[in-house]
Amino acid sequence: MIPQWQVFLNRVHPPGAVASFSAAAFELAIAINLRLALRLIKPTAECLARVDEVYECAKAYGELREAGSAFTVNAERKLAEALKLLTAEMRACDPERRADDILVGPTLREKPADSLSQI
Repeated sequence: MIPQWQVFLNRVHPPGAVASFSAAAFELAIAINLRLALRLIKPTAECLARVDEVYECAKAYGELREAGSAFTVNAERKLAEALKLLTAEMRACDPERRADDILVGPTLREKPADSLSQI
């Protein structure tokens, strides 16, 4: 059985041949799936750095593909490599969070230092 976060990372791949590719839509889909995957684990600083790397590679790929650039293949390879490194890093993270936290908990970056003050 694959980890729950892997389901979201599996969606962080360039689409195949589509009639109308939108870099903005691709970037948004990547951001959402990365954020959902992160909410299922307790990420390390290295994991967050890898997420940033994947996002930047995806953003670059989207811009190149929308522009019809010949460098799209290289950008796709960089994205695949960044995703591979992120997957390895996420496997090492502690899956401490519960699935219920996805729907009701604060986001990772928005979580207050003293969560008891919110009660």
